[in-house]
Amino acid sequence: MVVTVITIILVIVMSMSYLYDYETTGPEKKIGNIITMFQEPFVKASNGLSRGISGIFTFRRILIENEALKEEVAGLKKEIINTKLNRNDFELMKQLEDALNYISPENSGSHITADAIAKDGSNWFNTFTINAGNNQGIAENAVVINGDGLVGKIYEIGDNWSKIVSIVDDSNSVSFKILRDTKYIGIVSGNGSGGLNGYLLDPDADVLVGDEIITSGLGMFPEGISIGTVKEVVKDENKLLKTVSVEPYVYFKNIDKVLVINY
Repeated sequence: MVVTVITIILVIVMSMSYLYDYETTGPEKKIGNIITMFQEPFVKASNGLSRGISGIFTFRRILIENEALKEEVAGLKKEIINTKLNRNDFELMKQLEDALNYISPENSGSHITADAIAKDGSNWFNTFTINAGNNQGIAENAVVINGDGLVGKIYEIGDNWSKIVSIVDDSNSVSFKILRDTKYIGIVSGNGSGGLNGYLLDPDADVLVGDEIITSGLGMFPEGISIGTVKEVVKDENKLLKTVSVEPYVYFKNIDKVLVINY
């Protein structure tokens, strides 16, 4: 009602000003003052309401833009993850390709790339399953390597799966020689704690901590595959043997892709 009355008065005053060539009389000035007194807070309230409505629409627009940006960021993150996965897969395949250089051409046979799909051991990756078997051409006792070195051998085969027993299993033995001086030969087997223990056939063999050992070619494993490094050397005077403790190159807790080589 107040707004209506003020509006009517304002219209009358504007009409009178127009009719009388914009000359303002005393009563008109008083009426104008009254109108201004009521008009100012009304205009301020109107402007505030307008800004509030504008702010609501602006905030909503920002929310919509923010959601769109979030979706864009999520898409970019997914692309980055896929790129990293593809790059990691490529690097693994490159490592497996490089691993073939361990094997001399005359000893190399057919090879199949496979993924580890199940762990069958307890604390260590002593035995595990891969997703390749008879249908992919895998043979029993085939040698298994990865980009780091010797993994183990195939001991059980299905149509599309195979089981591998690793070199850190205490049932496995590997003949080795010292890379620095290949005339020294020995044997290592799993020690039950994820490492390898063994001995050299020559009690006077020149072996040092840090020496790299590779497969000797005696037994089922071909010559030249990296096994690990010597971390301890002990001479047993009673048995006239020089024993060694070896840290494998392969990290058996996190095996992904492997290369199976048939001979």
